[in-house]
Amino acid sequence: MTDQVETHESNTEFGPSHRPKKWIAQEIESLDPEVDYERIWKLTMTYHIDDFLMNLVYTLGIPAFTQPPNGSIMMGEITRKAADYGQKRADDTLQHFWAWFEYGPSDLRARGSVEHVNRIHEALSKRLPGTFPARDVIYTSAWIGVAYHRLRLAAGLPGFTEKQKIATQRYWAAVGRIFWSEDGYVTNYPESFDAMLKFVEEYEAEPWEQVESGRLLSQAINEQFYDAYFPGALRALGEQIVLSLQIPSIRKLMQMGDPNPAAQKLILKGLGVYLALVEDVLPDPTLSTPERARLEKVRPAQHIDPPSSPLRCPVSSAARSEAVAAPAGAGTNGTSKGKKS
Repeated sequence: MTDQVETHESNTEFGPSHRPKKWIAQEIESLDPEVDYERIWKLTMTYHIDDFLMNLVYTLGIPAFTQPPNGSIMMGEITRKAADYGQKRADDTLQHFWAWFEYGPSDLRARGSVEHVNRIHEALSKRLPGTFPARDVIYTSAWIGVAYHRLRLAAGLPGFTEKQKIATQRYWAAVGRIFWSEDGYVTNYPESFDAMLKFVEEYEAEPWEQVESGRLLSQAINEQFYDAYFPGALRALGEQIVLSLQIPSIRKLMQMGDPNPAAQKLILKGLGVYLALVEDVLPDPTLSTPERARLEKVRPAQHIDPPSSPLRCPVSSAARSEAVAAPAGAGTNGTSKGKKS
C-alpha cells in the first residue's frame, strides 16, 4: 500500500519550501475533510502537540477508558503493567498513538499497529470476558477524537473548526472499522463530531460502579505523569494539573479528589496562553513531533516504532471489507462479527 499521507503531503501547496510562517491552519482550511481527513488529523495532532501534551492525553485518558470496573480490574489487577512499570506502559501506548496519528488508518504501518493491539485485547478478553465490548471501543476512540477539542474549550479557546470536526469523525470512524471488539468490528460509529461528543458525554454520565481497582489504577497512571514531568518538589503542581483537567465525574469515580479552585483557574488560564502562543503567534514547525523525534541521536521512548502484527487474511480481511461497507446499525450494537482466522 502506498504511504498515502506522505504522498499527499508532498503534493500540497504548503510543501516545506513554500510554507508561510503560519501554514498549518491555512493548509487545514485548504483541504477537503471528506477526502483528506488523515492529513487534517495529522496536522491537528502531531505538530503543536508535543510529548508532554501527548502524555497528558494518556494520563487523562486511561481513567476515562476504564470507567467500567472490568477495565481497571484488567489493567490494575490482571496485567498490572501500569502499576509495576508505569513509564514503560505509557510509552508502549503512546508509540501506538503517534503511529496512528501520523500515518492514519489507510497506512499499513498504522494498520499493523492496530492489529497488534487487537490481538492483545482479544487474548486478554479470554481472561476477563466483557472487558472489550464495542461500546467501550467506540467510547475510547471517540474520547481520543474529541479530547483536544474539549481541552481547548476548557482553556477558554475555540474548539475545532468545522473542517477539523468533519475530518475527526471520518478519521475515527475509519479507525473503528479496523478495531477489534468482543462484538465484532465497529460499523455504526457516531455519524458526526457532535454525535461523538454526545456519545462520550452520555457514557461518562453512566452510574459506573466505584471500585478500588479504579482508584489504584488511576493513582498509578497519575504517578507516571508526575515522575516524568513533575518530580520532587514539583509534584504538587503536577497533581493540580491533572485534577484541574480531568472531568469531575471521573475524578469522583476514581476517588482522585478535587483541584484547588484558585490553582485550577491559573492552570486553565496558563494552558490557554500556551496553546494560543504556539498555535497563533510562534512560527509553525516545519516538521511534526514524530519527525523531529526521529532526528534525535537517541529517539525518545514514546517515539520508538510500535510493535506491529500481520493483518489477518484472507478471511478476516474480507470481514473487514464487509464491515466498512455495512449499513449503519448492522450487526450486534452496530458491529460486524465476520470470521476470525
